Amino acid sequence: MITLKFLGTWLKITGLAVLAFIVQAVFLTGPLWHLIATLAIALVYLGLSTALWREWAAIRRGDGAYSYQYIHFTRDE
Repeated sequence: MITLKFLGTWLKITGLAVLAFIVQAVFLTGPLWHLIATLAIALVYLGLSTALWREWAAIRRGDGAYSYQYIHFTRDE
């Protein structure tokens, strides 16, 4: 289930990055502004993708920020 949530969120981020690229291509004039906007979009996209990937991998290992241990194991002595 976490993999489907990861893919869904990543597709949303990818869609927003593509939309941002299209908007900047339509509204910005000049090659320098295109370069600056494209680099900003790419850095934000890569940062969010990396953070999402790291959280997904941590949850798969069982040590994510949003995971809780429901079973408490005790040793009989």
